[in-house]
Amino acid sequence: MKIMLKLKLLLMIFTISLNADQFSFLFYNDYFAGTDKHFTNGISLSWLDSSYESTEMNTSDTTKSFTSILISKLPSNLIDTSKKYNAGLSVNQIIFTPVKTTLSTPQYNDMPYVGYLNLSFYLFEWNETSFREYRMELGVVGEESGAEFFQNTFHALIKNPKLQGWDTQLGTKYTANALFRYGENSWQGKTQSGLNMDWFNHCGFEAGNFLTNAFTGTMFRVGENYIQNFNTHYPYLKEEASLLRLTTKHRGYGWSFSAGINGELLAYSYILDEAKKEGYAVESYLVNASLYAGTDLYYNSSKFTFFYQLQSPYNVRYNKESITGGFMYAYEF
Repeated sequence: MKIMLKLKLLLMIFTISLNADQFSFLFYNDYFAGTDKHFTNGISLSWLDSSYESTEMNTSDTTKSFTSILISKLPSNLIDTSKKYNAGLSVNQIIFTPVKTTLSTPQYNDMPYVGYLNLSFYLFEWNETSFREYRMELGVVGEESGAEFFQNTFHALIKNPKLQGWDTQLGTKYTANALFRYGENSWQGKTQSGLNMDWFNHCGFEAGNFLTNAFTGTMFRVGENYIQNFNTHYPYLKEEASLLRLTTKHRGYGWSFSAGINGELLAYSYILDEAKKEGYAVESYLVNASLYAGTDLYYNSSKFTFFYQLQSPYNVRYNKESITGGFMYAYEF
């Protein structure tokens, strides 16, 4: 029965993605930084539907799109006729482990093993300078997340030892979270040598029984013939706003370099709260920050991103920063 439900869900996701405007694949792993601890892996598959202006929503040829179906369910007074809209969905998984992965017993002086899997639905309302994002996430913590299988499979591919402590992972918990984010391109310019530059800022909040926080971030970019988009970065796995392209399809080769910082005010984390209840020595920081540096390569409809992120420690009792690296590939149909 569970297998059939999972197959139906995958079929629904695949069917929607057939009409998608953009597809992206995002992969985080601390293997790229030479470590294997705490936030150790993240993966996301995202689909973004074609954009429509609200004045087009009443035409018959848009009734089959995911965006227009969603917009048609909203009260008309909530639709801004001067904005464009995009809707989409993503499947995301994150994995946490303790530092010592060769032990099969709980390590109460460190983090527990945790796997989290969610399905996200999101709607963007935007124009050439700013966007608003509305997101709903339904997820599960525990064995049903598939984290043990994924991580041990990845370790087998890179010839690393199998992790021994997954039998001690946090138990099953179903979650629901909502997120709102606002972002804008605050400045654009050129260097004396003719390179393009821009500065992007964003802020928002998230609430639910998995995570409750407020966040903000800033990002500077410089490059040549890069895709004009919202150069956003959110730790972790909420990168779909960067798929909103402000110009026509990209042509030829291009590149850019981005650097920025994100800050978080953490009110609640299910992982840290549940771990503490089970006797793990965790104590969360109220304020967290992360530094980001990444390089983007562009060719026609494809975008490749390679990045590193330095994350401040979440656990007061294990006061060490963590580094992850990763890549993202996005394609515009």
